[in-house]
This record gives sequence, C-alpha cells and structure tokens, in this order.
Amino acid sequence: MTDGSPPASGQVGPGHEPMPARVLDGRYALGRALGTGASGTVYAADDLDLGRHVAVKVLHEALAGDPVFVERLGIEARTVGGLQHPNILTVYDWGVDGSAYLVTEYLAGGSLRSLLDTGRTLSHSQALVIGLEVCKALDHAHQMGVVHRDLKPANLLFSQDGHLKVSDFGLAGALAETSRTDIFVEGIVGTARFASPEQAKGQPLDGRSDVYALALVLVEAVTGHLPFVEDTLLGTLRSRRRRDVPVPASMGPLGPAVARAGSVDLANRPTAAEFGRLLLEAAPALARPEPLPLVGPGEIGAAPLSGEVPLVPKSRPPEEPKPERTVGPTRRLPWAIVAALMVVGAVLGGAALWQGSQEEVPRVPLLVGADEDEAAATLTEAGWRVESRYERRDGTNEGQVLATEPGFGAELAEDGTVLLVVSLGPTRVPVPTGLVGHTLAEATRLLEQASLEVGTVSEAHDEALEAGVVLEVLAVAEELAPWSGVDLIVSAGAAPRTVPVGLVEGPADEAVAALTALGLEVVVAEANDEFVPAGSVVSLEPGPDSEVPRGSTVVVVVSLGPVPRAVPGVVGLELVAAEARLAAAGFRVIEVVGLPEVGEPAAVASQQPAGGEEVSPDQRVVLVLEGAEAPAEGDADDGASSDPE
Repeated sequence: MTDGSPPASGQVGPGHEPMPARVLDGRYALGRALGTGASGTVYAADDLDLGRHVAVKVLHEALAGDPVFVERLGIEARTVGGLQHPNILTVYDWGVDGSAYLVTEYLAGGSLRSLLDTGRTLSHSQALVIGLEVCKALDHAHQMGVVHRDLKPANLLFSQDGHLKVSDFGLAGALAETSRTDIFVEGIVGTARFASPEQAKGQPLDGRSDVYALALVLVEAVTGHLPFVEDTLLGTLRSRRRRDVPVPASMGPLGPAVARAGSVDLANRPTAAEFGRLLLEAAPALARPEPLPLVGPGEIGAAPLSGEVPLVPKSRPPEEPKPERTVGPTRRLPWAIVAALMVVGAVLGGAALWQGSQEEVPRVPLLVGADEDEAAATLTEAGWRVESRYERRDGTNEGQVLATEPGFGAELAEDGTVLLVVSLGPTRVPVPTGLVGHTLAEATRLLEQASLEVGTVSEAHDEALEAGVVLEVLAVAEELAPWSGVDLIVSAGAAPRTVPVGLVEGPADEAVAALTALGLEVVVAEANDEFVPAGSVVSLEPGPDSEVPRGSTVVVVVSLGPVPRAVPGVVGLELVAAEARLAAAGFRVIEVVGLPEVGEPAAVASQQPAGGEEVSPDQRVVLVLEGAEAPAEGDADDGASSDPE
C-alpha cells in the first residue's frame, strides 16, 4: 500500500476511545471509527486473512434486511472492484454480517470535506490538480458504464502522500434501490447540495451529472461557499433546474471551464474528458500549486497527519510559493507537472468516452426533507399519481417528507404512483393520568418518568384540595412530543373569607350562624356595654370586611347590657324628686303606680327594686305612690309610667 497504517485492532489511538472488539465474517477486525455519515460508519480495520490494513464501511443495519439492496450492493461492489484506476478507491470485498459492509483500501490523508471544514480553501492551482485527478477517475468510470451519482467533497479522499482517489462509486446506485430511504434522510438532503439539474428533475442520468457535481465542488473548494443552497431542499433543487452555476470572479482562470461544467443545458455541458481538457487550458496562467494541508481521517480540525503534502511530482522539489495573480510570463506553468498534465490531456482526448444509454424511463427525484405539498406538486407536474402515508418520527417536522416509495432515483413510468411517507412530527408520549391530587413535586416526578416536563404553574383557590396540590392539568392533547411542557394549576387552598358587615348590634345568634356558614370558627365572648342591648353583638375580631383564611377564628363579643349598679332609695320623696334621682343614677325606665290627688304632692310609698339593690340600669323601676296598692311583681298594667327623659 502507498499509505500510512491505521492503529491496529484493539489498540487505542491518541485522542481516541478504545476500538470496538468486532470482527466481520471472521476476517475484518474493526478498529477506530474514521467517520460517520448518513448511510453508515467507516472504520479502520485489519484484514486478518491477508494481514493488511483496510477501511470498512459498515452500512446502516436496516439495509441488511433489504434483499433488493443487498443484491444491488453486490453487483455494484463487483463492478467498482473491476474499475482498477489510480484515482478510484479500490474495493476489495463486500458482505453482510449483521450489517452490510464494503471493504476498501485505507487512505490516511482524510477527505476534501475534512480539509474544507477546517476553514481552508484551495488556490486555483490546487483546485486545478484536484479537478484533473477527479476528471481522470470519472472518465475511466464513465467509459466502464459507471456513473457516480453522489460526487461531493466527502468522497474525494487523499493518500498520505497527497494522491487523490474518488470513493463510493456505485453506493448511491445501490441505495437508490432500497425502500429504506428513511434511514438516511440527512444524507439525501446533503447529497442534494451537489445534485445536478437532471437529478433534481428525476430524469435519466449520464456521466455529465458527475461533471456538474464536480463544478460545484471546485467552486466551494476555491471560494468556501456552495452556490444554489436555499432555505429548503426543494428550493435548492428548483434553483438547479433553471439556472447555470454562478461562477464568481474569484474562480480566476478556472472560471470558463467551471462555467461550462455547471451548465443546465446538457448539450452545452462537457464530458469528464472535455472538462479535464478545459481545466488544463488554464494551467499556463497559474502559479505552481502550493502544498496541500491534509486532515487525517476521523480527525477533522486536528493537525495534518504528516504536515503539508505537495501536489507536485516528487521528482522535482517544490519551489517557493508565488502569488497567483502577480505571476509574470517567466513564472507561469512550465513546471514539471505540465508535462504530466499534457499526457493526461492526450489520454483524455483520445478516449472513447462512455455516454451511457439514455434511458427513456424517468426517475423519482429527491424529495426527502421537502414539504408534503411541494413534493406532491413536483410529482404531479411530472405526471405521477401521489399517495401519502403518515407516521411520527423524532427529529422531523410535521409535513416533512421522510421517504418515497419507490425511492430516490428509481425508474418509474409516467403513469406510476409515488407514495410519500410524511411526518406527523416527533413521536408522542401520553400525558399521565391521575396527576390531580398529587403534590407539585410528585406531579413533576410522574411527568419526567413519562418523558415530559412541567410547563407553566399557576395557582387557583379550591375548597377541597389543600395548598400545593395539583388542581388541574392543562395539556393541549392527550399525547405530546417528548419533553413538552405540561401546564398545571396548583391549589392555593380555599379562597379567603371576608367577615360580613352589618353583624354588629344585631342578634348574636344570627352573627354566629353567618360566620359559621362561611367556614369560620366562632368564639363567643361577653361584655357589658352601656349602649348595645344585651344579646346583641358589640364587636367582631377581626372586624367587619376583613379578609381571613377559611377556618380562621372570629371572636364575637356579645353584650350583657350596662354594668349593674345600685338603685337609689327614693321612698318618701315626692314623685318628681324621686324620678330625678333615679335618672341621675342612669335608670331611665320608670313606672309609677297610683295617681296623685290634684294639687296635692305625691310621695313615693315603695319601690321595686328596693333601694340599694344592684340591677342593670335598663331594668324598669316601679314607684308606688302613697294611697296606691303596690302591684304584684311584674304587673304594672294599672299604673302609669313615666320616662324622666
């Protein structure tokens, strides 16, 4: 091999976790993962039978259960294994052991994608050399009847000495045969970034689709930006259908060749051999290519494995780098690589290039990730019938196309039917029942066990549930997306009570009944009061219109009437004097028994209560005049009463 070796199986590479102890079909011992894509993971591995280091691409496990895919993978692997070209990654073997896998040669220099992801861009000379090497690989494959279909920076790999090889020939074709496009949604969306107009339209492909993709790759490699990338998948594909690739002035001498390769019109687009010759025409205007900093596999962002690798033949040491746009005539490309490139040009020019059989049957376009309505419109416009099936899937949005049946790239007659598998959004989990009555802490635990969380918590008063207990669940549906927030209403306890007004000076029993009906505890206290009649409410504590919690205690002070006092003795006094003395002592209700003679003074013969007896001032005092018969106690019907006031 021409490359550095990967860490042996079972070892731990610097900065890497221990390698998985897995041997495929008893032969390929997997080492560390070099990178993971949408369709699978690439591992450094050891071929235990031949004792050599290899790379093994382990495809998604679900693909192993698709017999159509497995059969197509075997056909593609055997076809690519027979290509045998210096710029095409060699496929050694394939198989199925739990997962389908491909065994290829191991390259230690990383990919163009990993290099670009470090933030670097290529000079015109570097891009020229890469473009020529890819053109050689494509031209050879196209002559053998193989179209790549998925050319992108991630599939352009470097050996440790900087030699470029194109990988994944045939894989896109095999994946197109599976109905399990749902397992590599992201990969298809990523592939669309480099899709040709024909792929966007679902039309038959030939080698010129790969040329278009290479034009996009070179633009991104030089400028750091990929043209025709819209906010949506279909927006990107629509742009490809109508317009040529915009070539910025920063592409310099490469611009005319790239513009031809990025033409929407297939008739104007060159073959791989023609594109190579167009690129070669720009060589005399360019400076020598500078060393290319490589990024090792699985180490994106790390330092290059072996420093900077020159893109010039080793037979001639690299000269000092020169600015490309200030090169004079003596500095232009009489470099040693020109001779090699001219040889390449002659080979490309004389090759009988495979153009592929122009199939009449259209192919299903890329629709995964698109909006259902847009996808349906695209298919209808192409003359196909559209059906939809709906399912939930995490990481997707409602209305997003997850897969098509038949899958992307599959041949389908114009009157055929395409089934769109459409997302209803992320998977749903049921909202737990029985949250009402639990404390907020308990409800939080139950929601987290159901992969949900507490949303907004508000409070409301409730007569039955104590404070801090869940009163109501405000879920918008019985099932929600995982880790959605569920709003809760938590009891703040019973509503506060307002002590009624109008109870003071009213009957005590009525006040007690009203307060008890409000859920308040009542304590009755008694007190003398000069003005509030006995049995009436003197005061409330807390007072009227106060707000108190349910169950609070309200003290009702009930009047015992005025403070008892001694009745003045008035026997023997004239009636007028007796009444005056009683009134002065606070006794206001006086009853007089007997009628005095006209013009004669009337003296008090007796009184009830007797003088000196302590009674309430509001109690009636009976005065019996001389000559009158004292009434029985409590009987004063025959007497006359007077009120000194």
